[in-house]
Amino acid sequence: MKRLIVCDIDNTLLPSGGKISDHTLEVLAGLDKDTGFSIATGRSFHVVRKFVRDFGLTIPVITSNGAQLYDYGNECSVFSHLIPTRSAKLLVKKLIGLGFDFVAYADKGVYFREGSEHLAFFHNYNKSVPAKLRAPMLILDEKHLENNSWNITKILVYFPSQELIRSLKRWKSLEVTSSMPHVIDIMARGATKGAAVVALAKHMGVPLSKVYCFGDNENDVSMFTCGAIGIAMGNASESVQKQAAMVTKSCLDDGVAWAITNQILPGKI
Repeated sequence: MKRLIVCDIDNTLLPSGGKISDHTLEVLAGLDKDTGFSIATGRSFHVVRKFVRDFGLTIPVITSNGAQLYDYGNECSVFSHLIPTRSAKLLVKKLIGLGFDFVAYADKGVYFREGSEHLAFFHNYNKSVPAKLRAPMLILDEKHLENNSWNITKILVYFPSQELIRSLKRWKSLEVTSSMPHVIDIMARGATKGAAVVALAKHMGVPLSKVYCFGDNENDVSMFTCGAIGIAMGNASESVQKQAAMVTKSCLDDGVAWAITNQILPGKI
C-alpha cells in the first residue's frame, strides 16, 4: 500500500439527513490496490458497522474521535484510549448532578442517561441495519456506575453550558472537542483523530506524507495538523478550512470524490 485516504463520515461522506451518493461510492470502489481507504469518525465502533459493510473496509477504522482504532475483520481493538475510570465516574456523577443529557461509548455498547431525549440517532441506526449490526443500548446511572467497571472511550454531552465546557477543559485527564453544533465530545487526554491517523499509518506502513484526511468540523482539525495532508470540505467553516492543505467541494457536491479524482489520483479513476 502506497497511500491512504481517511474520511470523516458525517457532513464529509454523508450529507445531513441524506445518504452517500452513488458517485462517491463508485469512486471509492474504484480505488486501486495501492490506495487504502478507511474512515475516522466520532461515532462509536458499534454504529459504524453499516459503513464497514457498505465500503467493504478491510483495514482498521478510527472511532470515538480517535479514542479507538478498531479492526472489524478480527473484531478487536488495535488500541483503545480509555477515559480513566476515576475520571469517568466523577464526570458522569457531575453530569447527572447538573442535569445534563449525555451518552457514553464503551466496549459493551452505547450507554445513555435515563430519560435521555437524544437517542433518536441511535434508534434510527439500529432500525436501518440487521440485528447483528445493531448497537447495544444500555442505561447508565450512578448505581450502575458504582457497581460495574467501565471501558468508556467517549462521552457526548448535549447542549452543554459554557461554564461546563470551561470546567471540563481544566481537567488534565480529558480531551474536549466538538463534532456537531450544541454537543461536546469528551475523551481521554491525547485521544484525537490526528493521533489515531498517525497510529493507523504506522500500523499500515504508509508514510504520513502519503495520507490524505478529509473532514469538516473542529474534531477533524487534528487530522490536518498531524503530518498528514488535510483536505477540508467546502461546507466546513472558514476556521477549519484554514487548517487544511486543500479545500474541496462540499459534501452535497461529492467533495470527497472530486478531490480523489482531481487532486489525489488525477487521471487514474
